[in-house]
Amino acid sequence: MLKGLNLTVVVTGGIAAYKVPDFVRTLIKAGANVRVALTPSAKQFVTPFTFEVLTKYPPLVEDVQSPDTVAHIALADWTDYAIVVPATANTMAKFVNGIADNEALSMMLALDSPLLFVPAMNEKMWANPATKRNVDQLRLDGHTVVEPDTGFLAEGYEGKGRMPAPEAIFQSLLAFITINKQAKTLDLTGYRLLVSAGGTTEKLDPVRFLTNRSSGKMGLAIANVALLAGGQVTLVRTENAKNLPVLPGIEVVTVKSAQELYDKMHAHVTDKDIVIMSAAVSDYRSANPVNQKMKKDQLSNQDGLSIQLTENPDILASLPKAGHYMVGFAAETQNVIEYGRNKLVKKGVDMIVANDVSDQTIGFNADDNQVTLITKDSERTLEKQSKIGVAVEMLAHIQDNISKSKK
Repeated sequence: MLKGLNLTVVVTGGIAAYKVPDFVRTLIKAGANVRVALTPSAKQFVTPFTFEVLTKYPPLVEDVQSPDTVAHIALADWTDYAIVVPATANTMAKFVNGIADNEALSMMLALDSPLLFVPAMNEKMWANPATKRNVDQLRLDGHTVVEPDTGFLAEGYEGKGRMPAPEAIFQSLLAFITINKQAKTLDLTGYRLLVSAGGTTEKLDPVRFLTNRSSGKMGLAIANVALLAGGQVTLVRTENAKNLPVLPGIEVVTVKSAQELYDKMHAHVTDKDIVIMSAAVSDYRSANPVNQKMKKDQLSNQDGLSIQLTENPDILASLPKAGHYMVGFAAETQNVIEYGRNKLVKKGVDMIVANDVSDQTIGFNADDNQVTLITKDSERTLEKQSKIGVAVEMLAHIQDNISKSKK
């Protein structure tokens, strides 16, 4: 997705700046052309030479100027997308007010494209009304701001203000670029979303269980994109999806079984505008799960293995529909659109996202997907693309459908 793109990383003077070289290396490994700009205070935390070694180009700094170009304009013209990481309260405040008192800020003001800001600061600075106003203004101006994480701060205590993990920042950047590349006017501000992700697990005994191949990647992509688009997101994920990067700002609930998923979805659905049931739910569970490992001679007889199963609740069908835009998923191996449309009617939902999981390059545990968005009046098959790209197009389609229903 990043191959061939020209990305500029703006590093400002926060303690988290020491983490940025690893992030730059990740971008380069992903195929991006990377340049770096540093504010004067950033050089107190990480040296320009570090970035020159990584990118093979000297970074934009105050004391190095080319006699042949206006450096900050040349870099702005070269840049496809830019990310400010870490973004200090000082740099955000200056940028919001059009102050260009260093080369990095001058370059930022000369960009034609929106920026992605990754704030990192003390929790009291993050909570200050002035910072909140500046973040709100950045978003109003069309830029994207990632919420800081909660964790151990440089001051020696827990709080909100920590820079997100590098993988979460990388996923944020992928979503940010995808939204802008696809020119989607995706704005979920004011919408509350409930998203499920992953595959449920049904206990047989302490060693064995029933599950499926769902990784949770599609649901995580939906949740992360929805947050970046301004939505308030609650994610109910299964245990097998808990290691996937979730952006700070998403409310996360973790479950194991279908019954737990049923309970948590019902507990959180009431005030939601959009409900997206992308988790793969086990249709059956053991009728008699046990707390001790079952021995082979207890499990089998001359006719083979016999385990009594009982049906799990139908979560999607059971959720209340009034006041919610309801989306379900249909993972099929044949007659994908036909079965997807049947599921739309049977479950009483607004949209079914159907895909062919017999293709090993898409669907379960893959990074790419190809789906058909099925509604009462239409079918739209998306091209094969990253799951982040699918999430962007799907959420934009939902947004359009909601807007049309209000007219």
